[in-house]
Amino acid sequence: MTIKAKLSAQNLAVLERNHEALLELCLALEEIASSLPGEIDPVTCLTASESIGTLIETTHVLEEEVLFPDFSSNAGSNFAQRMIERLKAEHRCDLIAGREVSKTLKELATGSGASISSARHLLQGFQEALRRHVHSEKLIIEALLVAEAEGREVLC
Repeated sequence: MTIKAKLSAQNLAVLERNHEALLELCLALEEIASSLPGEIDPVTCLTASESIGTLIETTHVLEEEVLFPDFSSNAGSNFAQRMIERLKAEHRCDLIAGREVSKTLKELATGSGASISSARHLLQGFQEALRRHVHSEKLIIEALLVAEAEGREVLC
């Protein structure tokens, strides 16, 4: 089988940088959550709040336009399409949750309205889900690269 890779070195590098930035965001969210109800650093909260939406959206666009089609065309299995649909559904959930996290971080930074207990749970749950999602997509990239190196379909 001939691998029909579209995941160029440039796209792969951008995805890797975005995934690392998402994992750094997760770490920041974890640190914010663990500091609650103590000191709230408004700058850290606002910085995280402002980066969430754009970072998630740009990463999702690249994954959906390059990674997922590459995975699907090289998988040789209907399972790949179901997996991609699940990941796209997770993308939608990430965006919705990301908006809520961003809003909560702004409230924490300004001291307006955020329940500390709810904020802690929201931040912990979001960063945990985002980490799992990033790791799942890193596994897809690894599977594509190994299959390409071995000249075989991904899921065979």
